[in-house]
Amino acid sequence: MNNSINITAIMSDIKKTAKNIPDFENVRYSEKAGAVVPENPDEAISEMRAYSYIHSYRQLTGKKYEVFLKKVVRKIIKFYVEPIVDEQNDFNASAETTITSLRNVQKKLIRRIEKMETENSCLVKRIEKLEEENNRLIKDLYGE
Repeated sequence: MNNSINITAIMSDIKKTAKNIPDFENVRYSEKAGAVVPENPDEAISEMRAYSYIHSYRQLTGKKYEVFLKKVVRKIIKFYVEPIVDEQNDFNASAETTITSLRNVQKKLIRRIEKMETENSCLVKRIEKLEEENNRLIKDLYGE
């Protein structure tokens, strides 16, 4: 009975799986749903904002008796449908606020990273100059 666990194989599987997870900006809605996410995350958030509120009623169409029957059915199930729609709208509003907040944090972090990369580049150049000067001073000191 072999009870050993191969951690290396497990970690390898996890890494392979993680590589297949799409980035946030590359996630797309199902084409069957008919929605396409814009390339720009800010446009996606605007699109989400435009469609986040849903209505429990649609315009009724059809013959007079069909419309009448639809109105009757609508009134009968109103007590069941409206709370669900209200809860969905509350959730959509919360999700929209959270996603907008996360996008704002992401923008701030991107700006900080860009600033740090610029500072890092300047520091690397400064270190290279100091190393060159240090090497020159060592040569002058030892007369090489």
